[in-house]
Amino acid sequence: MSIAAGVFSETALVDIQVKIDQIWADAIQKQDYVANVDAVKAILANQTAFISELKGTKDRTVDIGWINACEIADEACQVCTIDGEELSTNIAEKTLSTCREAHFKVEEGVFRSNLFDAEEVVAKGFLAAMKQLDEFWAATLVAFMNAALGVNAITNGKGVVAGTGTYVVPAFWDAGLMSYFARVAKGNQFVNPFLLSGANLYESVWNAAYERGQAGDESKILKFGSMPINFDLFNIDAVNSPNLITYMIHKGAIAFVAKNYYPGTVTKYMDEYRWSMPSKNIPGLVYDVHYKDSCEAQGSYDAMTFQYKLKTFGDYFLNPVGCDDTRTGILAFYCGEEP
Repeated sequence: MSIAAGVFSETALVDIQVKIDQIWADAIQKQDYVANVDAVKAILANQTAFISELKGTKDRTVDIGWINACEIADEACQVCTIDGEELSTNIAEKTLSTCREAHFKVEEGVFRSNLFDAEEVVAKGFLAAMKQLDEFWAATLVAFMNAALGVNAITNGKGVVAGTGTYVVPAFWDAGLMSYFARVAKGNQFVNPFLLSGANLYESVWNAAYERGQAGDESKILKFGSMPINFDLFNIDAVNSPNLITYMIHKGAIAFVAKNYYPGTVTKYMDEYRWSMPSKNIPGLVYDVHYKDSCEAQGSYDAMTFQYKLKTFGDYFLNPVGCDDTRTGILAFYCGEEP
């Protein structure tokens, strides 16, 4: 491989990418690099915002649009009159403010006595760095939702509302809770809501799926199926520890936008090479890759060191056209008593 000789080429990039794909296709090796990003996947699957083409290579600006129908109102009938407020898409220009990167390096001398070739070592480095950045975006999503919570308009029933949190005692966390969630969704005017949860309800849903054929248990799976439930058993509980939280989210309330600057082919910049690489875990997410080499002494030997960096720019955004300042499209339900 040309990289081991200190020369980077497009051929070397192809070899590395092929090795990445081979590792990903290997069910055993792949497990080391599968990121826990179910929360992000749930948001992307329910994202409705229009995202413009990201503007140029000199900035991180994007146009995001949501349809706004808040101004529609009813009134007494008027003869020969058809008028009203104009609907708008409320396109807002946003700047991506979050930047994150992950580094690794490979020394040429390693391959003189190593059982693995350069392509495999570098490929695994990319997969490991990618996993770290993918999981960064998942954890960031949970923090974003916590900062953007709305207030539950339903103040009676199984939940006790305190600020932006609704507290439900552990005894209620079963299939019967879905009727309360259905009422909350209607009372808060959520359209096509879905749940995003950590450990809350996971075992109940799992058991219901396997007990559906038993007498008296048929209704459980139907109740759980009344509203989409997505689970992320890693990020939600880890970020919120020791609290166990389940989120109800209005479809389209959150948008995830990320930008890469470089194409998939290698571009030479003075003493660096740059290109882009798609995430293996988050659909549509593409990372920029920076590569350079340097000479480092290993005894009397002039050894080459190959340095790599994956870089990502992005942000989460909240639908800015809510008709009520306290209705952001995100509600949090805690398993436990009100503190």
